[in-house]
Order: sequence, then structure tokens, then C-alpha cells
Amino acid sequence: MACLVAVQLVFSPTASAKPDLSGIWMLSGRAEEGELAMTPKALQRQADYDLLVDDPSLNCEPASISRVWANPNVRIAFEQADDHVLISYEFYDLRRMIPLGDESAMTDAPSTMNVEGTYFRKMGSSFGRYEGDRLVIETRNHEDGYIRTSRGVPQSADTVSVEELWIDGDTLRLRQAYIDASLFEKPFVVDYSFQRIDETEMPLYECSDADYDWFNKLNAPKEEDAE
Repeated sequence: MACLVAVQLVFSPTASAKPDLSGIWMLSGRAEEGELAMTPKALQRQADYDLLVDDPSLNCEPASISRVWANPNVRIAFEQADDHVLISYEFYDLRRMIPLGDESAMTDAPSTMNVEGTYFRKMGSSFGRYEGDRLVIETRNHEDGYIRTSRGVPQSADTVSVEELWIDGDTLRLRQAYIDASLFEKPFVVDYSFQRIDETEMPLYECSDADYDWFNKLNAPKEEDAE
């Protein structure tokens, strides 16, 4: 963590107030990925991955924290209290409760559930702290899942996620690093940007079991090709 703090001080040497994350946010543009250097174990899991079978989204389940942050056109809201931060995601109606403190504040239970009370272990168990102008969230205890469902970039029970959130003008910045020596030769880093939107309500997503009929139809041979 010392290295992480040093990096943060380079970005914001004079900032001391914790970030005000109030309001409702939405992803701006696409997530930007750093270098992805996977181990042979990760490459094998990726080779075995079948989007049309293995994507947890088919069952309205979040595949990973990154998958939830990167979903476009859905709202995200924060509630900041003295002892916790609650992140509400419109996507899958998720509610992520993050206790503030050191690692002892983290429980063995998943930090994320939906509004019906179903917990999701693929989202792991988190704890957070403020460091200068940033909220830092560390997450462990992941269940096997996929950081990138489009191409099967995996996560495992050994994966650690570190998220740094800070305000840059009118933009909310998020840098997420995935650390797992069994899967990545170096931390896999993803950057996101979010903009506040002029909304005050968090609508229900109300996902029902999904399928990829649209994908199959898009890639089905045309009648003339089948003849």
C-alpha cells in the first residue's frame, strides 16, 4: 500500500479533503485498459471460455466489479457515512456496502447484494478508506468470474482488486487494479470516467434471465447463404 499512496501523492500533492461523491453518475466513454499480461493458467481459462454459455450475465448475475463499473447507460449513486460507503448500481439493482477502516473491517460475507437480498460472491468482500482526496476500496474473497466477459479475462479466489476514486473537475475518475499472480504477470489496470447526470432517482433494472438470441440472429447465415 505504501507504493499506492506514493502514486496518489504525485497526482494530488495538496489535496486533503475526502471526495464528495454525491449525486448520480453515468459512465462517460469506454473503460480504458492497461497492458494485459496473462499467465498460462489465465490463458487456458480464456481459451475454455464460451460467451454464450459462461457469461454470468445470462443469469442476471454480475461477473465482477469491473463488469459492473463498465456497463454503459446505467446510473450509479454513492451514500457516504462516517463508517461506510454505500454504492447503488442501477445495473442488476446492486447495492454494495463498503465498511471504512482497515482490513479488520472486512467481513467474510460478500459486500454486494441486489434489492431482493441475493448476495454475489463474484463481487468479493470489500473495505475502504480515504487517502487524501481519494476513496480507496480493496476487495478480496472473490469467487471465480470474469473481469471482461466479452473475451473471458478471468478472476479467481486469489484475486485482489484495488479501486481508487477521485473527483477531477466535473468528472469522477476511477482506477482499478487487479492483482493476482496466478492469472496476471503484472497488475491489470482499468481506468473509468463518469459524469454527474441531472437525475435524482435510481430506477429499478429488474433483470430477467437473459439470452443471446440477438447474437445468434445477428450471426445466423442468410437464407441465400444457406442454400
